[in-house]
Parts: sequence; structure tokens; C-alpha cells
Amino acid sequence: MSMGKPTKIYAKDNPEVALKVTKGHFSSDRFHINYYIDMTSLKMRRKEAQEVAKAMVSRYVSRVNLAGNISLAGVDMEQLMASLATKTPIDTIICMDGCEVIGAYVAEELSNIGVTTLNSHHTSYIITPEFDSTGQMVVRDNIRQMLKDKHVLVVLATAMSGRTIAKSIRCINSYGGIIEGISVIFSAVDEIDGYPVNSVFGVSDLPDFKLSDPKECSDCKNGVKLDAIVNSYGYSVLD
Repeated sequence: MSMGKPTKIYAKDNPEVALKVTKGHFSSDRFHINYYIDMTSLKMRRKEAQEVAKAMVSRYVSRVNLAGNISLAGVDMEQLMASLATKTPIDTIICMDGCEVIGAYVAEELSNIGVTTLNSHHTSYIITPEFDSTGQMVVRDNIRQMLKDKHVLVVLATAMSGRTIAKSIRCINSYGGIIEGISVIFSAVDEIDGYPVNSVFGVSDLPDFKLSDPKECSDCKNGVKLDAIVNSYGYSVLD
């Protein structure tokens, strides 16, 4: 087996957020990758989920087109909040990959810095979407009102190729949702269908990260056996 020992990578601007990674030879649903990225504690420990939310909101806000290109460093908070309140409402947060706890904290952090919602009850919706066997998002009648004409922020654990997210984007748009941003813990892509991806960690944090088509995987060609099957929820070691 080629699977190594887990190591931690810390977010550049928040030492409270650590990504646990293990080098090896892994198979996801579509690709082979050379790192298993463990987000269990980031999604399931309250304090860590809160810190991830803070990091996500910081990156999302820094990408918002504020009047006068305001930056977060040294900005007058009242001016920032006023700009956000008029330019970037978030009505609905769609959480994928088990990121519901993070999504709830993202809503709280956005509210704390003055990001408003246009919902009549003055609070955000937090949605866990349903997917069919083809990876297509399913929108049931009881949640359609939470998407139609709503300003949407998508929160998820990983964005590798972006294919599944692209399907979700098209679905959200088809139901009248207005996508304001995509926030991810780890992303291998910078944008999906023209939408920038605001990630806490990226390939710059793992310079030797490889995402390969199984037919083109260099480890497979060199006879290296797969260590585990992985997805955003965990891994299953192969004998």
C-alpha cells in the first residue's frame, strides 16, 4: 500500500482551520487522486465548523464587487456593512457534502457583518439538496419557494472537476435562483460555469495534488494499487 500518515495543513489566514490530508492512491466516483482530504472534524465539530464558516465568509466578501473596490484590511466597518447590505443579499444557503453545520454558521457570520436577506421573515433558508442517481439535483415542491427569485450561496466540501456543481448551478438557475457565490473548503478549480469558487484551501496548498482520469492515472500505469475508495464523507480501505 502507498497510503501515508495523515498530516495537517493550516489555512494561511486562520490557524484555527486545519485540513487533514493523507497521501496515497485513491479512487473517487470519477477520478483517481493522490490525496485523501479528510474534512470530518471541520464539518462535525462545532468550533471547527464555525471557524471554517468565518474563513468562507472572509473569502466570499473579498470577492464581492463593492463600491470603490473596498478591501477588508483597514476598512471602515460601517461602510463595509452598508455596501454589503445594499449589494449582496443572501436569502438561501444550499449545503452539499454534509456541510449543514458550516452553512448555518455561514448564515450567522454573514448576518453579523451586515449581509441582509430579502426573505419576509428576515432569516436565511438552509437547504440540503436531494440528488438522483445521475447526480442531478432534485427540487421538491416544498422547497421551490426557497429558490425562486432567491439570492443563493452554495456551500460544499470539495470542488474537484466541478461537473456535479455545474449541474446544480443549472438546476438552481432553472428554478429561478440567483447564485451569488460558491464557497468550498477545498477546490481544485477557480471557477465553475463562470462563477468564481471561493475556497478556503486550494491546489496551492497541495502543490503536488493530482486529479487523473482512471485511464490516464500514472500510479495505475506504474502498478501502484489503490489504497481506498473516497468521497466527501470518508473513505473505505481496499485490501
